Amino acid sequence: MPHHTKFSHNWLNRTDTEGRNVNTWLKQGDSISTFKCTLCKTCDLDCSNQGWAAIVQHMKTKLHLENMPSLKNNSIISIESLKQPTSSTDGVISIPQLKLGNTKRPITFDFQEQVTKAEAVWALTVAQRGYSFNSRDEIGDVFRHMFPDSKIAQEFSMQSRKTSYVLSHGLGSYFHQELVKCLKRSVKFVLCFDEQTNNQDRHATAAILKTAIIDSLKADGLELNQLLMLGRDSPFINLSLENMIDNEMKKIGSGLLKLGGCHLHVAHNGFKAGLFSSDWNIQNKYTIDDYNCVMEKTMLYFANTRWVLLGKVITRVFILWEPLHEYFLVYLPVNQKVQVQNNDRYERIKETLTSYVIKIRLQFVLFLCENIFDRFLTLFQQEAPLIHVLHSELSSLYRLVLLQFLKTDYAGDKVGGCLLDLDFKLNEKQLNNKHIRIGEETRKLLNHLTQQEREKVFEDVKKIYHTTAEYLKKNLPLKNSFLSDVQILHPSYRSVEYSDKIVRIARAVPGLLSEREIDYSRDEWLIYSLDNNIDEKWYIKKKKKDCSGTELIIYHRIDYYWNKVLNIKTANGFAKYPTLSKLIKNILIIPHGNADVERGFSINENLVPENRSKLSCLSINGLRSTYDGVKFIGNGSSHKVPINREIIKSIKMSYSLYKKDIQSKKKVSENSEKENIERQQAVEMCKQALQEEDELLLKQKTLQSELHEATSIIADASARLQLAIKQKDNLEIHRSTILIDGGNTKSKAVNEQLSKVTENLIQIQRKRKNSFGQQQQKRQKTLTEESIILN
Repeated sequence: MPHHTKFSHNWLNRTDTEGRNVNTWLKQGDSISTFKCTLCKTCDLDCSNQGWAAIVQHMKTKLHLENMPSLKNNSIISIESLKQPTSSTDGVISIPQLKLGNTKRPITFDFQEQVTKAEAVWALTVAQRGYSFNSRDEIGDVFRHMFPDSKIAQEFSMQSRKTSYVLSHGLGSYFHQELVKCLKRSVKFVLCFDEQTNNQDRHATAAILKTAIIDSLKADGLELNQLLMLGRDSPFINLSLENMIDNEMKKIGSGLLKLGGCHLHVAHNGFKAGLFSSDWNIQNKYTIDDYNCVMEKTMLYFANTRWVLLGKVITRVFILWEPLHEYFLVYLPVNQKVQVQNNDRYERIKETLTSYVIKIRLQFVLFLCENIFDRFLTLFQQEAPLIHVLHSELSSLYRLVLLQFLKTDYAGDKVGGCLLDLDFKLNEKQLNNKHIRIGEETRKLLNHLTQQEREKVFEDVKKIYHTTAEYLKKNLPLKNSFLSDVQILHPSYRSVEYSDKIVRIARAVPGLLSEREIDYSRDEWLIYSLDNNIDEKWYIKKKKKDCSGTELIIYHRIDYYWNKVLNIKTANGFAKYPTLSKLIKNILIIPHGNADVERGFSINENLVPENRSKLSCLSINGLRSTYDGVKFIGNGSSHKVPINREIIKSIKMSYSLYKKDIQSKKKVSENSEKENIERQQAVEMCKQALQEEDELLLKQKTLQSELHEATSIIADASARLQLAIKQKDNLEIHRSTILIDGGNTKSKAVNEQLSKVTENLIQIQRKRKNSFGQQQQKRQKTLTEESIILN
């Protein structure tokens, strides 16, 4: 009845215009005929006259519609009172403050959405585990057999084709768009890339790569000036590409931060250069290749692009040394005499197993790997931000190499760029054969050699050390001031004395901070250096003692520490370090190497082995995007990925997008086929036109010859006429006149035919040219349509 409608609690079970239960924001007012909206923080609103219609009317108000996104993010707006001390000892002032809090309410799905959720988790698992699509065709029947009482299992349906389009047009697209959204919210980002070649596809040119990168950014709506730097492979590769991208960015008032390539490659290549300076040929002459062929299930393989991994191969060789010795030197000569006779591979293996020189060489290479390079390379295989320790670790690596053959008082106290100023070839600074570092195991084996053999080993060792040091000296960025300055991001550098370095860092990053913000960065660093609110637990994870009683400190990741620091608020709730936050977040995204990209190649090989070579690029991209989504959002576990409504929606829409894509490709195929037919017809027409043109040209040539003959007759007859007139020879005059008249008649007829032939030739040539232009336009249009569909 009008003016007598009461608030009904059954209304709380209804949904609003967004499909959510109204109980998330609706409640009864202070009287039985009123209601309140907790989302809009309203007073009592009357519903006595309109009833539920009054609530619907409130849903459509501007304030309510503006507040609805907070519910989509599972957030509510609440009023809290902040107590601040007054000048009195016991009084407080309560200041109401508007605050956005997270309710973390679980998302509720209807039954069909629950089925879709189950299918989503399974598709995530397929991508994360690298399962083939066809092998999962009967998985729905398996689940129904395993869980006969589950209604969801009864409706579950994920055959190979559905799995394929859910990943390519649903989940893969969803995770890709989430990444793009994240990049759009960022001030800067780093693009790390590498190329993987095969027998068909070789390295692309810098121009092609530049176009591909810029077009990819444009396709996703990303601005080129957001690009901070290119993370690339070896320092000597893709320099042209980096310069091209940098030039494009300079056109829009920006630029790239250039720090060289991957410094892990420098370490590998330095090790390689050292080995190549000797005639040992550890990598290909002795155990590695030969043992791999005869004992491939037991031996480790050597990758010629990762030289330090040679140590792991040699370790396996030494583990199997005695069994190998027994097999090749005892068993085979007795049981397989014929097979080992005149066998080059057997002779090489036999030489390896009986030669102490070769064993010493292997042992020394193992010493280099385990005691110099392994720790550095293992550290920088991590995914954590390590740019702040890169300079110090590169410095330590180079110093460690020098200390193997130089006196400690010469190189032991040098760091950074000072190490590069050392002349490591000075004779008086070299360690003698007794003190040069070759490893204890290597030195013990020297007792089995003659004096001459020992001298040769030491000569080779020194050459290896010198060549390795020379390569590292030439290529390590130990005088790079930016890499040296970013060391201050480590908590141990929290001091006012480094305020100049933070300013240099701010200036070095192109297009990030304004002049005023650079000034602010110094001030905020000074405040940070004196901040007493920074807890030691933010950077020290734990302390423990080793077996000798020495205290060991294990630090948190650097981004964990700075996340704590940059979240410090002032008394009024504002960020305490806004400029430092902008700067440091963009420093920590700088890669310390290209290991992440190269791990991606291994992931790709796992997802797309040889037996899945027919997968389309769209399917491969969908698999990889979904794999990465599981890795970063679900911490590597598909069941830990939170399934939201956007994921459900993407899966539901995947089939229609798949069908649309199929239709588009079909249309392109039909157009291409039609174009091929038209091209063939055009080719036939062109052939026919060329044949007609040839015939006309031949006819033209014949007519021109006839015209020339007629012209010659007229000229000859005219000369005879002139002579006859002079001689008054009437008979000759009559004959010459007849010849001239005949020649003129012939010439006129030939000229008429020649004009027609020439006109026909022009028409045929114009027709052929127009046909070629039309074919080119159609081909360009087809290529454009194909490109749009593929993108």
